[in-house]
Amino acid sequence: MTSIAVRSPFWALLAAPLLVGATPGTPAPPPAPETREAPGQAGPTSVVDPTLPIEEVTPFVQPFDLDATRRMSVQVMVEGQGPFSFLVDTGAERTVIARELADRLGLSLGARLRLSTISKNATSATSYRVASLQMTGLHLTPFDAPAFAGRHIGAAGLIGVDMLEDRRLLIDFRREKMDILQTKRRARPLIRDHDAIVVSARNSAGRLILSDARIDGRRVDIVVDTGAQSSVGNMALMKLIAARRQNSVPFQPTMLGAITGEDVPATRTSIKRITIEGVDINDLPVSFADAAAFTALGLDERPALLLGMDSLSLFDRIEIDFPNRRVVLDMPDGARRDTPQRFASAGWRQSL
Repeated sequence: MTSIAVRSPFWALLAAPLLVGATPGTPAPPPAPETREAPGQAGPTSVVDPTLPIEEVTPFVQPFDLDATRRMSVQVMVEGQGPFSFLVDTGAERTVIARELADRLGLSLGARLRLSTISKNATSATSYRVASLQMTGLHLTPFDAPAFAGRHIGAAGLIGVDMLEDRRLLIDFRREKMDILQTKRRARPLIRDHDAIVVSARNSAGRLILSDARIDGRRVDIVVDTGAQSSVGNMALMKLIAARRQNSVPFQPTMLGAITGEDVPATRTSIKRITIEGVDINDLPVSFADAAAFTALGLDERPALLLGMDSLSLFDRIEIDFPNRRVVLDMPDGARRDTPQRFASAGWRQSL
């Protein structure tokens, strides 16, 4: 059995939370204009011809940056302007835009949307009508994007599964690049290393939920959430950890920062061991919150976990195939020992 040991101290958690259950409502009055610069703004870049069908411009390689919380950001064009830095969030149902950027671009107001985040209750948010949003070779047009303050998003916006649900992502953490590729039903995985972990998933509101995970023999549902800095569990998972004494450090109170700007009370510990398809992740830091996101996904009554970037970036590569409901985790191999700085910088220790 392969084991990855995570040694991480407690830190202030700023997780980009799940956005689910959006429903149209009545338009809201425009918010007061803000004078701050749009977050993540950069210089001009080339744009793929929007008249080309997506099939003619993929596959492509999209470089990404890891921000201070190890979340992935990519450069996108919004209505032909930019590029702007957006986080890639496989835990978000909808693509989100910073309110400052929407105001700066003069976007029209859309419908009010009801969203579920890591806050206890669902929230209603103003949206803006986005005529087009483009990354290299991939575009979404038109759509209503929920808007929040850029300082709470941590970027100029989020790329959600509404832009990715017909594709598969191949994320290479070692090379810091991401492929967004076409796929089809029954397509074979791209990662075929002998030590790769292939996990089947089910789909809930566009998110992939892994059910083949265990804590002390008890099944746990996992959502792969590239928008979360660290992992967040529901209250059923916290009860399981406490009852089975699977916490490696005492439970401590903490606060989570919701995308709405709300401070969410939570409890934090480290899980001794969680097993995913024969792979052990040890001493995983997790915060537990009574979040509306779990309810919206039907995960409020049984143990569930949003698996954040602190765990995902332990692997060399990750393949997320939305149409085939499959996640492939490529285990670190001998090449990792030649480039140990990624582990050392985060305070991780690997054992094979």
